[in-house]
Amino acid sequence: MARKKVYAAIDVGSTEITLKIAELYKDALPRVLETLQRTLPLGTDTYTSGAISQPVLDACLQVLEGFVRTLEGYRVAECRAVATSAFREAANRDYALDQIERHSQLTLNILDNAEERSFHLLAASSRLPDFTSLISQGTLIVDVGSGSIQVTVYDKGQFIFSQNMLLGSLRIRDLLADLERRTADFAGLMEEYIASDLDNYRLLEPKGILYQNLVILGGELPYLKRLAGLDPEATAVLGTEQMDRLVQLLLSERPSDLASQSGIPVEHATLLLPTALILRKFVLYTGVKHLQLPSADLCDAVLIDFARQHYGFKPPHDTRQDTLNASRYIARRYHVNQHHTAFVEKAALLLFDETVRLHRLDARARLLLQVAVQLHDAGKYINMSKHHIQSRSLILASEIIGLSQRETALVAWTAGFHIGPFAMDLPGFSDLPQADRVVVAKLTAILRIANALDSGHQQKIASLEVGLETGRLVLQVKTRYDILLEIWALERQGRLFWQLFAHQPVIKIRSSRT
Repeated sequence: MARKKVYAAIDVGSTEITLKIAELYKDALPRVLETLQRTLPLGTDTYTSGAISQPVLDACLQVLEGFVRTLEGYRVAECRAVATSAFREAANRDYALDQIERHSQLTLNILDNAEERSFHLLAASSRLPDFTSLISQGTLIVDVGSGSIQVTVYDKGQFIFSQNMLLGSLRIRDLLADLERRTADFAGLMEEYIASDLDNYRLLEPKGILYQNLVILGGELPYLKRLAGLDPEATAVLGTEQMDRLVQLLLSERPSDLASQSGIPVEHATLLLPTALILRKFVLYTGVKHLQLPSADLCDAVLIDFARQHYGFKPPHDTRQDTLNASRYIARRYHVNQHHTAFVEKAALLLFDETVRLHRLDARARLLLQVAVQLHDAGKYINMSKHHIQSRSLILASEIIGLSQRETALVAWTAGFHIGPFAMDLPGFSDLPQADRVVVAKLTAILRIANALDSGHQQKIASLEVGLETGRLVLQVKTRYDILLEIWALERQGRLFWQLFAHQPVIKIRSSRT
């Protein structure tokens, strides 16, 4: 097997900064060459004071500068550095990012929560054996971070639902720290705090799921595995009896004693009890007998993403389909007309594919169009009048797994412009970068045509073919119904496409007999 290029990933987490360097091969998972980890409680500053203090930032800079020196010993083709909630929630994050770039020459990308969780699912699905078979049954994936936990539900092989809760191990420890001296049952207090958020989750989760599998992700898993006598670096299965013994151990031992006896950094030792209590709550909630503990972290996900981009690696699970299923779940929640949406989705994707030489957008933009179609009528649940504005607001307020805040904004504005006036200088929309506004304009032009072809929400058109002629976008349709309403709507809603691409949409009708 020929040697491939070397890539690197850096995760600036809430309690630890990690560097992984790996070789990539075609059709294979990355082979890690070196891993470096440095414990640094960045999240403590953010979660308690709202900002990262300069002394902690200085320590972060020292670690990153050391990592850069390590990278110089390898011929690294590309390095991607990412940060999560400790930077995402810090009031001074812009200043901190500037210092990091000036001192280390690293550009630190702050992941939105939906991006971060999608990365974790990518790593878990690639590293966990038989993931596809696993999610064919009710599966709950609990990603326990330092600042929050993400709970994701799969069933019958499909993504069903995902919800984030500000219930991370570090956040719990620091928020409740001043109460530890005021109670003899600090563990019970933590459990009560955790239970209150889980009660709220139960109100939101989909009903009727029979859970067979519980998959746990999170930065403290290697240390919990070590205490349970398992290999910290390997995928493992933990029985519920082992879990109970682990909780009892953590209740009986002080973190400082665990650190000295087991070689666990003190900062991590203090997080093991809240992590274990969260896990026990989910064991009781699901009733499962075993916990699946894959060996997968954020750096793994970034490296797998490199392999997917540059070497054609195909993960066993398509996380893009999770994004689509997430948007469909939101659409169902707001009682969107599924028949109309299905028609418009099919038409919009056909239009996108057949007009690539005009719009020159990529596959990612196609996915954003698909999500926008699925949610363009969601605002009718709030108010039938000017529902496109309500749709935009609902999408902007939603977290769609796999989409960044920027991408969510593109979807929201595309859906919001599916009817009504379109203006590049509209307040709010004009705040987007010019390139993003052009993308929205192109996607909107396609969505408007697709939506016009089902103006009456009756799916009168049996089939659609799309062709490009000089100055014309020809829509050849088969129908046995009167489609005067659709023709009229196209004359109005097709103007944006004409303005953007100098091709006027026109309909040619072929009769369709029963």
